[in-house]
Amino acid sequence: AKKFRLAPENLPPTLHWFMWEAYSTLITGVLLLVLVYWHGAEVALIDPAVMPLTKWEAIGISAAFMVVGWLVYDRLCRSAFGDDEVVLGGLVALCCALAAWALCHIFSGRGAYLHFGAMLGVIMVLNVYYVIIPGQRELVKAKQEGRAPDPRHGLMGRQRSVHNTYFTLPVLFTMVSNHYAGLYGHEWNWMLLLMISVAGALIRVWFVQRHKGQQDPLVLAAGLVILALTAIVSLPRPAA
Repeated sequence: AKKFRLAPENLPPTLHWFMWEAYSTLITGVLLLVLVYWHGAEVALIDPAVMPLTKWEAIGISAAFMVVGWLVYDRLCRSAFGDDEVVLGGLVALCCALAAWALCHIFSGRGAYLHFGAMLGVIMVLNVYYVIIPGQRELVKAKQEGRAPDPRHGLMGRQRSVHNTYFTLPVLFTMVSNHYAGLYGHEWNWMLLLMISVAGALIRVWFVQRHKGQQDPLVLAAGLVILALTAIVSLPRPAA
C-alpha cells in the first residue's frame, strides 16, 4: 500500500475503504465486554479487596472510561498541543499512565487490564470513524472536483494513524492478558501494564522503521529489555 500526504495525482477507478475491520472489531468487542464484564461484573470486574463496588457502579465506571478516554484524547489532539508531536505524545502517554493506575485501583486486575485495552481500542476505532476515513473522503472529493485539497485533513489523518499504530501491540496484549495472572494479580500490576505497553510501542516503532529500511536495533533492544524486566519483576516470590 502507498500513502499520500494529500490526494494522489491520479485516482484509481475503484476505491476500497478499509474501515469495516475496525468497526466489526469494536462491535464484537463491546458485545463481549457487556456479556463477560458487565453481566458477570461480580466475578470478572469487581474485586472487593481493591474497591467495594456495586454492579451498577462498576458498569457506570467502565462505560465512563470508554467515553472520557476518547473525549480527553480527541481534545488533546485538536488542541494547540496537537501541533507538537513530542508534547502530544508525552501528554497521551501521561493520560495512559493515569488511566492504568486508576483502573488497577478500581477494578480487579483482570478487569483493569481488559479495560485499559478496551479504552485504547475505542480510541483507535473512533480515530478511523471520525478522523481518518472522513479526511480521506474529503481529499478524494477535492481531487474529483478539481480543487486544492485542504492539507489539514491529511495531517490529522496521519497523526491519528501513527497513534493507532503504536496502540496496536498494547491492545493485542490486553486481549489475551487474562492468561497472565502473574501480571494482573501483581501488587504493581499497573506498572507492569505500562511497561508492557511501552515495550509494545517501541517494538512497533522498530517494525515501522524496518518497513522504511531505517531500523534502529537499539529501539528493538530497548523494547525487549523492558519485556525482560517485566518478566523478572512478575516472577513469583519465594515464601518467607
